Amino acid sequence: MQKINTITLAIALACSLPSIAQESLADQSNSNEVKKNDTALEVISVTATKRKTRLMETPVAITALTSAQLKQSGVNNIRDIANLVPGLDISTATDQSAPVISMRGVRSTNITELGDPAVGVHLDGIYSPRMQGALALMYDVERIEALRGPQGTLFGRNSTVGSINVISAKPDFTDDYGSVTLEAGKYNTRSAEGFYNFSVSDDFAVRIAAKGLKRDSYLEGYYDPNQYDTRRLSDAVLNTDVISQDSYQNIGSTLTQRENWWIDAAGTNPESQQVRALTEADKSDFYNSANEYSFRVSTLWSPLDGNFTNHTVFQKYVNDSGNNVDLINCDKLRGRPTEYGGDCSNFLPSDNAYQAVVNVPGELKLDITYLRNTLNYALTDDLDLVWLVGFEDMERSSKQDSEAGLDVWDGATYFLDGTGAKSYSTELQLQSSDMTDLTWIVGVNYFHEKTTTLGYYDNPMDDKVFWDQPDRSTDAFAFFAQATYKITPKLHATLGYRFSDETKEDKGGRSYRCSNADGCAPGWFNRTDLNNLPADYFEDPTIYASFFENDNKGSWTHHDFRVGLDYDLSPDTMLYTYLASGFKAGGIGDVFEVVNDRTSEVNRFETQFDPEEVLTWEIGAKSSFFDNSLNLQAAFFYTDYTDMQYASVGSIGNVERLSAVEDNDGRPILDGSGNPVLDYINQPVIAYYTQNVPGSTIKGIELEFDWKPYPNGRITGYVTWTEAQVTDDWFTKWDYDAEYLFDISYEDSLNPENPLLQTNLKGNDLAMTPKFTANLSYTHSFDFGEYGFIHSWFNVSWKDKSYSTVWNVDKHLDDMEFAISDEATRYIDDSRDSFAMFNASLKYEPQSQKWFAEAFISNASDETVQHWNSTSKGFAKGSFGMPRYYGAKVGFNF
Repeated sequence: MQKINTITLAIALACSLPSIAQESLADQSNSNEVKKNDTALEVISVTATKRKTRLMETPVAITALTSAQLKQSGVNNIRDIANLVPGLDISTATDQSAPVISMRGVRSTNITELGDPAVGVHLDGIYSPRMQGALALMYDVERIEALRGPQGTLFGRNSTVGSINVISAKPDFTDDYGSVTLEAGKYNTRSAEGFYNFSVSDDFAVRIAAKGLKRDSYLEGYYDPNQYDTRRLSDAVLNTDVISQDSYQNIGSTLTQRENWWIDAAGTNPESQQVRALTEADKSDFYNSANEYSFRVSTLWSPLDGNFTNHTVFQKYVNDSGNNVDLINCDKLRGRPTEYGGDCSNFLPSDNAYQAVVNVPGELKLDITYLRNTLNYALTDDLDLVWLVGFEDMERSSKQDSEAGLDVWDGATYFLDGTGAKSYSTELQLQSSDMTDLTWIVGVNYFHEKTTTLGYYDNPMDDKVFWDQPDRSTDAFAFFAQATYKITPKLHATLGYRFSDETKEDKGGRSYRCSNADGCAPGWFNRTDLNNLPADYFEDPTIYASFFENDNKGSWTHHDFRVGLDYDLSPDTMLYTYLASGFKAGGIGDVFEVVNDRTSEVNRFETQFDPEEVLTWEIGAKSSFFDNSLNLQAAFFYTDYTDMQYASVGSIGNVERLSAVEDNDGRPILDGSGNPVLDYINQPVIAYYTQNVPGSTIKGIELEFDWKPYPNGRITGYVTWTEAQVTDDWFTKWDYDAEYLFDISYEDSLNPENPLLQTNLKGNDLAMTPKFTANLSYTHSFDFGEYGFIHSWFNVSWKDKSYSTVWNVDKHLDDMEFAISDEATRYIDDSRDSFAMFNASLKYEPQSQKWFAEAFISNASDETVQHWNSTSKGFAKGSFGMPRYYGAKVGFNF
């Protein structure tokens, strides 16, 4: 009954708010009818239904961000729009240098080539498959459309819960003109962007746009010569001052200085057993720096005597930066007792979340080429043909320190040249005229992608795994149709259908293994031998002792639908409702063939996963008041979410390995010669794999407003309420920092058969879904006549407390046998406190509007906001938003 009452209240609120406001404001609106309206909002057209419609007349929850709003908010890429759209959260998974987009409680945690997003990203209406591309610089954009709810019938694959469409500015036939904007800011930031429009003729135009960004790292960065692998460190770092002749002297600020259990047997070189000082890194190329540029050339051809328009876009994006690294949430750890691991001051140089201690310099090279073409051809007065073609070629390589000095077991991840993805998509549509009672669209879509992965994870002390995946491909075909019929002048019905057929295949993929046991790696404590090897020594798969094949294939088909009604309550108010489904294909996963070191038996493990499906019912209203000076949008949605794909690192089985025998503190037991004692030990097979969450329910209310109360002022924003929970039994192995919370060994923490770790996550909240959020922007322009204008802008964005993972640690303090006290658990759990972000700008513009000067500040309150959580061994790690940033811009129009 409680659930029914909640839903009823939500529906009543979503539907009645615009109509109530309509009645209460009607008298005032009518009284102003005869007056000139200089507070009317501009009419925004969107393409949410794959045809141009007005935002306030489109029966779907959609936020349209104009070019002016994007510039005002300092948007550089898709990640920066997270606070501007209701129900949207965007973080970064550092190991893949890719954004993780969450909308209405749904996100994808697998951002490798094996995973697909839950929110589709489109560029000029064409699907962009790799999430790394979503971080490409954003410039010269006409608008961004963020659609919420399943877009399965029209937009298809991986739009399970929404779609984001970035629409670039088109060439203009009318004139030649352009602009340039320069920015300088904190962290030695330098940015330049601009465009120029060439009106070649009355029917052909070219537009060239570009942007470049350089920024130093905003981290306190240090290089550490005390970590096991020093092959990538300079001589200056390796020869820093000796601060101790031995570890465990409580000298130094990091674990590798003060508590390094292997350093006494670090190799044949006595100097490698000394503890040395850290070296401060050069911020210009350290982790979290920026060095990227992009340019775009677009053409528009629309013959005056023809019946077609052709828009072509060529775009290039290059990123050559210091990559990203997981950071420690020092705010959350602050005050933790020493017996539970202490706070940042116990294992880092300072008590600051924005710092990293590494032995592998970060590197990210990302090169993406785009080619997009849209042809609109009028076959007859009542029938149009639309042909979309897109090509995307992404190449990337990277180096990343995996443990960042927080574990004396060293580790790093490398993706090599040759890693990348190529995709091709084409869509053919037939569209009816908008002038009849029945408007319809039918189309076919084909998508092909081939990904190549070449890289390895290196544990310098022992195991390495090399991935050689030359051909992982996806082929997807779809047929779709959607029609809207005008039942009466005010009532419209919409029916949509899509058939999807998707195949994923891995051909020729191999995973190679190298370890101390098989003689490929230098051996235990042979640190001197290791560091005499070239830095790229393990980049050659031919030196690896064994491999297994990953060949695998999977296919899925699905039928999606959309049924909707919308009703014009008045000329300025529309009510709508729909029931729609969404689908994301399953996955082939990785295949693991692991050799038992004792018996030589081969054990095969497969990690396929099933598709996920959503069914959403939404009811909403859109109203305009005061002669279109106030727009209100309200929506209630209810989503049934089945087989959510959840990816994490964990154990998929066990196998005997020849390994070092450890004592109770996790240190290898040494024999009389100082070598580790070896034995066959049952160890977990570790994999990054995806499992399916049986069932979840998500419901919420979204209220958006856009108000121009007087000619020189504007107030925009939103308020949301969302409840997203696992509602079916989900029996699984506890994978959130089990080694620390249960005070057990690494092997026991990953053992899928360990009864201590069995749990049911029913009732847990889904990740990154605050119950309440709010956003408010206020703009006021001061008109000084011949002296020009001053435009002021202020924005505050607030998000309620939430969880950064699906584990909801504090909800399991009673049903799990944590060895750590409840009080200590709160220092590393996955709860995220509520927070508010403040942004502001002040801009001067002369009457001619030929130039402007602007000062701005972002995150004025200097909030430390954690987005992605990968806590391990008692460290609350993850990716974080940028700290306080400020600067100035100057722009010229010509």
